[in-house]
Amino acid sequence: MTRSLTAALCLSLGLPAGVRADDPEPKGRPATELLAAGLAEAGTGGKAVFLAFGSPSCGWCKYLDKFHARPAVAKALARHLVFVKVDVVDNPGGQELYKKYTPPSGGGVPVWVVLSADGEVLADSFEDKKKNVGFPYQPNELAHYETAMRAALPKLTDDEVALLMRELKAAGPEKK
Repeated sequence: MTRSLTAALCLSLGLPAGVRADDPEPKGRPATELLAAGLAEAGTGGKAVFLAFGSPSCGWCKYLDKFHARPAVAKALARHLVFVKVDVVDNPGGQELYKKYTPPSGGGVPVWVVLSADGEVLADSFEDKKKNVGFPYQPNELAHYETAMRAALPKLTDDEVALLMRELKAAGPEKK
């Protein structure tokens, strides 16, 4: 009886069965759609994909976003990358996609992965496949980022790498 009433109520409200009226609406596009669009764009443009995972409350994610938004960085990386940002909270399926690209122990956010246009992992934010460097800030994290970007993007010039490293240091919090 209860199931029949729930189904009737859902139909009258235009909701699929099993969805409650008080369930929050998804806040963004499904993560798999975002990635598929990025991979398609990368394929037609001869680029790789920079897949970044974050969350609304992540301070280090904001630094990574700020870094990528810097005009010199955006210009340099646009020649090589398509950016796909997945919010593990707001994009439906974001958590599942995150798990696909992180070790079982996780790694927090931000996590970034550089993918070929056909989805092959070229580099990621995991130093020694274990520790997530997230937003590169410490010397070892900066070194990992540089190594990862050079490996994933062989057409990246030395001048572009030097620019990225300068801008990374400037985009992060001030060191005391």
